[in-house]
Amino acid sequence: LLQRELGEQVNKAIASLPEKARMAIQLRRFQDMSYEDIAQILDTSVSATKSLIFRARQQLKELLSQYL
Repeated sequence: LLQRELGEQVNKAIASLPEKARMAIQLRRFQDMSYEDIAQILDTSVSATKSLIFRARQQLKELLSQYL
């Protein structure tokens, strides 16, 4: 039950991210894509992609802090 609730909260937190951040997180975490591939898909530089993913992870940590 707790695992299911946590999964639901993670999904909600990811859904609340801005579109590019959400896509970057999903591609990196769930599709196991490289930063280079993600940058190509999002039409950004690799460094911008790394920064985007870092900021998205920070935001997810804040959103999910009560569960960590």
